[in-house]
Amino acid sequence: MSGVRRGALVLIPLLVALATAPAGAGAVTFGADLSRQPDNTATCITIQFFPIYGPNCSVVSNNPTTGENSFPPVGEGIVSQVRVRVGPATGRMQVAVEEALRKDNPGDPGHPTYACCKLVALSPVFTPAPNSVTTVPVNFPVRQDLAPDPATGFYVDDHLSLSVLDEGVPIPAASDPGAGVGIWFPAWQSPGEERAGIYGTAGLTVLFNAEWESRPGVAPGGGAAATGAALRLPRTARIVNGRAVLPLVCNLSQVCRGLLRLQNRAVGATRPLLAPAQRRRARRKRTVTYASAPFKIPAGKKRVLRAKLNAVGRRLLRRRGKARAWLNVSFRGTAATVPSRKVTLKRAAQRRR
Repeated sequence: MSGVRRGALVLIPLLVALATAPAGAGAVTFGADLSRQPDNTATCITIQFFPIYGPNCSVVSNNPTTGENSFPPVGEGIVSQVRVRVGPATGRMQVAVEEALRKDNPGDPGHPTYACCKLVALSPVFTPAPNSVTTVPVNFPVRQDLAPDPATGFYVDDHLSLSVLDEGVPIPAASDPGAGVGIWFPAWQSPGEERAGIYGTAGLTVLFNAEWESRPGVAPGGGAAATGAALRLPRTARIVNGRAVLPLVCNLSQVCRGLLRLQNRAVGATRPLLAPAQRRRARRKRTVTYASAPFKIPAGKKRVLRAKLNAVGRRLLRRRGKARAWLNVSFRGTAATVPSRKVTLKRAAQRRR
């Protein structure tokens, strides 16, 4: 193949577009159309220019026109199986889950800061049957953020790649002038491995797809790794002018609306998330509220809520300057729930004049 180029930014526009793809209800198939013919003859060796970086490789492709790609829907979910189509030549293969981070770039919209990639999971090695589609059962937790993590400002993008492990085995792919291809040399080897720099070329769709389902208890449109629920909560709240400053992110596909309370214990529907001994201690406690505030956050957006401390809350901070409390959330207009989050309250440092 011609036109191969090497560079870390090859997949950036593809990933950014895919991170906003909507998630459907129930099982969702994403990836290549396996009715395509596997007519590619290039191997991991022959697709490279010199120098040769490795006898095997991991490949990913995307066609922004047809939507064929290896990126799961927005939210948190489980990939339960992967299907691979090969031609007459076959060999050992493996499916990898790669994780990338991106950050909005207000100074240059459409060109975010991007860091790729880290290996987070590998399937067992398998050998597809020739001239057929082979189904491989897996159990991959994956995440595609609709909104950035308030602590880091980064979105998390998980995606799949297919590793061809045996030298001389063609990459299972179909000719496709509208597709871009990213290739890692050598193939991904062990979870935790990090790489930067990728071969890029065009003209092939890698012939594998996968089955994804939303993780139980996580609303589609998520990206709720911090809490596993519909509203992402902070771990720390600064106290400024008697108010708790709380950055919140709505992970629903609709408006997040409700009431947030800072209290001395986890309450309501979140209590079963506590350990049994913690639940017994919590039942013996009187619920004390330090601050409360209503919230209304558009779908997928981040908002900073400022909850005014009451007299009890001010007294708590006056004595210690720092305290722990529970963030308890109740929603209106949706069946969504969110686990209570223990948060550290810290008085902001006073500026010297």
